Amino acid sequence: MKKFLPLIIVISTSCSSKIYKQKPAIRSLKTETLSVNYQGLLVQTLESKNINEDTIQFDFTYWNGWKDSKFYSEKDTVFITNNGIEREFINWISGKDTTVLDIYKQFNPGTYDAHYKAKNQGKVNVTIPEVYELTQILFALTDHAKPGLVDRNTEYYKRVQAYFSPFKNHPVFKKLQTELNNDLYINLRENSAAYLFDGQNIVLSHTYSGFRARDKFKKLLPLIQDFALKSDFQNFYKQEKPFYEKLESLEYENAQIKEAWDWLQIQFPSRVDAYRIIMSPLEGGWHSIRFFENNNFKENIIFMSAPPLISKDQAGPGINDALVLRRIFTEMDHNYVNPTSDKYLKDINEAMSNVGKWNIKNSYRSPSETFNEYMTWAVFGLYIYDRFGEATYNKVVSQPVDFMEKNRGFVKFGDFNKYLLELFKKHKQEKKVVELYPEILKWVKNENSNS
Repeated sequence: MKKFLPLIIVISTSCSSKIYKQKPAIRSLKTETLSVNYQGLLVQTLESKNINEDTIQFDFTYWNGWKDSKFYSEKDTVFITNNGIEREFINWISGKDTTVLDIYKQFNPGTYDAHYKAKNQGKVNVTIPEVYELTQILFALTDHAKPGLVDRNTEYYKRVQAYFSPFKNHPVFKKLQTELNNDLYINLRENSAAYLFDGQNIVLSHTYSGFRARDKFKKLLPLIQDFALKSDFQNFYKQEKPFYEKLESLEYENAQIKEAWDWLQIQFPSRVDAYRIIMSPLEGGWHSIRFFENNNFKENIIFMSAPPLISKDQAGPGINDALVLRRIFTEMDHNYVNPTSDKYLKDINEAMSNVGKWNIKNSYRSPSETFNEYMTWAVFGLYIYDRFGEATYNKVVSQPVDFMEKNRGFVKFGDFNKYLLELFKKHKQEKKVVELYPEILKWVKNENSNS
């Protein structure tokens, strides 16, 4: 008997103003070897002899524009397109076995009406939302949450445990643990931010319909709602509100997001109308981004951990500013780096074809994903150099280089970072960062071919 396998693929899909309720499309492919091309960014090959599941899920999450994907064999191809159908199925037939490919596409994740646009144009909103924090608390109370998901080394964590421990036998935790065991942490975390309290009831907001395809938070909502009522979560949130507001103010003050935003929009052609920083004091450091566009309004949403409880007046200038900013800058500049990289996708795939030479870990395994991680972190270095000067840059640069090479496995980042800075210095008065792409890709290609 085959099993069920959720294969969560984070791929960008197109924005639409409709709510799609069309019947699922069902198509077939007959082959022993199936290849999957995710919007030209990643190719995966599946062998039927290695598949033991009846169903494999592929989730296509909205990010920034649509590119077709495809499932294909030597003889046949099924394209995954922006056809308005939210869910499709492909019967993968190999001999006597059939595996169902369950494909979910996310449409219309953000709806920006005239009021929202007027209120948020040019703004940076830093917030610890109520339902989002409820979800983080549930993670913190789960016995076997993976290391790194929850920051347990704070007084706030102790207050959470003291208040909610009497409710740890609530049935929500058994269901939640199952979802966490299936690696659905990000889906639950981000989708919870699309919900809010209407009185005592948790409801979907008017602005967001979800942040990840196949909303798993909705599946758990009845149990989460019951837990919130029985534990009187809203009373706890009200008690902690001054603490949340202090963290929100510190993030805005210390990270100096508006200055970074202005610099990025000088260096790149992409434009963002508003930033929304969603965070939690329980978040263990797993950051992620979404980029929504609707009704001629572009919003970047960043999920991240809360800042340390150190005010700007208490911190040293320059170096602390730079390191605090790194947390958010390397998420912000994806909105500028990724669209530029998309224009050079063929060159990137060729230049970094030996991706294992650049990335020795299992994440970001395509050339474009690895290149974008290199580029976003190196652009952070350019910003530090340009804004704080060479002396501060020299004191700061070792931290991101060490982290990228030793922790994340991007083993040539130091050389990449050094060369991009040389280009930036050389062309500072003549070229913006976006114009340095041909030269840095030429260097990458040469390094890629060297033994």
